[in-house]
Formats: sequence, structure tokens, C-alpha cells
Amino acid sequence: MLTAFLEQAVNGLMMGSIYVFVALGMMLIYGVMHVLNFAHGALFTLGAYVALLVFTRVVDNYLIAVLASCAVLVAVGAVLERAVFAPLRDNLRNQVIASLGLVLVIQNGIVAILGPNALQFPVQATRATVSLGPLSFAVQHLLIIAAGAACVAALFAFLNLTRQGTALRAVAQNPRGAEVVGIDVSAVHRLAFGLSMALAAVGGAMLGPLFLVFPTMGDLPLVKGLAGIVLGGMGSIPGAVVGGLAIGVIEATSTLVVPTDYRDVVVFALIVLVLLIRPRGLFGTATRDEA
Repeated sequence: MLTAFLEQAVNGLMMGSIYVFVALGMMLIYGVMHVLNFAHGALFTLGAYVALLVFTRVVDNYLIAVLASCAVLVAVGAVLERAVFAPLRDNLRNQVIASLGLVLVIQNGIVAILGPNALQFPVQATRATVSLGPLSFAVQHLLIIAAGAACVAALFAFLNLTRQGTALRAVAQNPRGAEVVGIDVSAVHRLAFGLSMALAAVGGAMLGPLFLVFPTMGDLPLVKGLAGIVLGGMGSIPGAVVGGLAIGVIEATSTLVVPTDYRDVVVFALIVLVLLIRPRGLFGTATRDEA
């Protein structure tokens, strides 16, 4: 029983890390622009497709494929921020509607160009297994956990140790005050979008080899990422990390005691319980509207 629990816990950390990629990316945009980008799941999918195409048609190197996916998604994010979100900066409702429209554009664009069928991401090296005593783990699972930890550590270091990170936190706390002291709010918006897109690209590129790549593969991570944000607390980056990991571990380990079909019931029941006790989530603080 202990062996099964440990294996499921590692599986949960792996999927939780994927949810963290989504939750952190959404929190960056929410914190800076105070809008939930519902297109993040579709951009996560786009990241997986870009990495797949680079790996299978350009260079047979997984690391280069992941980095190329990051570069492409950052460029896409810059275009979307400038062309879609910046003109709607003062209309948050329309920003949400625009992000929902982007979901349809991206998903249907993928179908039109690459077709609706699921594609394999044949990274053979990541399909090996590692044995630790009686425990056995897929290399890709460990890579995802390591990549998630590295990205979280790098993001926290960036936010707390660099001038750009300080500017980003200042705009998140008080955009008008930040503008008064000379911070370029538009540049910070572009920076937040770029970081968010890089996280989406890494998440999609890491998940792709584990499962099939298909046009709606980002929908479930989007829902679970949102759940992680709510559980951890809106506006809290540490909360997004803890919430995403918690959901992954809970849904994985719950299958040891309940049928797999009911794992989401367990996850969301616990979320409701937490919100009844702490309505703003585990680490939530008052939003700008509530202040």
C-alpha cells in the first residue's frame, strides 16, 4: 500500500506541476492586468504543437524543441498583448470575451492546419523508467517535476531579485502608483505576457511526449489550473503553486480509495470545503476591487 501511495504521489506531483505551469501563467496576467486569460489552455496546446513540429521536422533534440516552443509562444504573446489585450485595457469584460474568442481561433486554426487527429510526440529517451527499490517512475514524470520546480524557483528569483520583477510586482499592487514613479506599465504588461507564454510553452512541450498531442489537450489543464488558483487564493503566486500541486496529488492519491471516475469529485469537494473555511483560498488576499 505504501509503494502504491508513493507512486501515485509522484504521479500527482507530475500532473500538479503541469497545473502549476498553467496556474502561474494565468496568475501573472491576472495580477498585472486583473483579467483571467481563458486562452491560456489553447496557448498551452499551441506550445505542445510547436515543440512537436520542431522535434519531428527541424531538429531531433527535445531540449531545443522546448526552447523553440518558448521563443515562438513569447512572440505570439507579444502580438496578442499588443493587438488584442492592450486596446481593451480599460474594459476587463471585453478582455475576457476576447480571450474566449482566442480559444476558438487557436483551436480551429490548429485543426485547419494540422488536422483534428491526435499526434504522437515520439521522444524515446523520456519513455525510459527509473527504479528506486520497489518504486518505478517514468523519466518524463521526473523531468516534468524537475522542470516545474526549476521554473517556480526562477520565477520567484526574478520577481524578488531583479528590477523588472520589482516593477512587475509594483504594477500588480498599484498600477497608477507605479506609473507615477516612472514605471512603464505597458512594458510590464508585455513582460507579464511573455513570462506567461513561456510557462505555457514549457508545460505543453513537457506534457506532449507523455500523452497524445491534440487540439483540445489544454482544456483540462486550464480547468485544473483555475481550480488551483481558486484553492490557493486569487492574486497569490505562492497560492497558485501550492494549489496546483495539491490538486495533482489529491486527484492521484484519491484513486487508491475511490474509482478513477470519481477523483474530480474528491478534488472539487475538498476545494469547496476549503473555501467554506477560507473564502479567499489558502493564501488569498483582497483584490484591488475589494480594497
